[in-house]
Amino acid sequence: MEIEWQALSVAAAIVAVIAFNVPVLIAVMRLRQVDGFSDALREKDPSGDSAGAISYSRVTGMIGAVVVSSLFWIISNIVIVTAILNPKDLPSILSNVSTLFLVGAALFLPYAFNQLKTLVQ
Repeated sequence: MEIEWQALSVAAAIVAVIAFNVPVLIAVMRLRQVDGFSDALREKDPSGDSAGAISYSRVTGMIGAVVVSSLFWIISNIVIVTAILNPKDLPSILSNVSTLFLVGAALFLPYAFNQLKTLVQ
């Protein structure tokens, strides 16, 4: 009887992870088709038009966004599976995640400083 319950729990975890990941994958595939994506990484002139040069701060901001989004996605999958299969471990996982996200947020610092510089000018 316990083996059946364990198999049912594993099946529920698999279904939950699939249900979480399918919309994420669809969104990622649609984001690839957004027009003007390459212009988002270029410096802007005062009127808001692309100045042509690739912006280091925008590139690092984009990398930071991808890294933080990936961390959130991975941890969400881990939390879903842990909540179904071993709920007792969930508080220890969630209590340590905030530090990881603070470190990941540091990837946005060059972009933030560039925006502050623009405000001062």
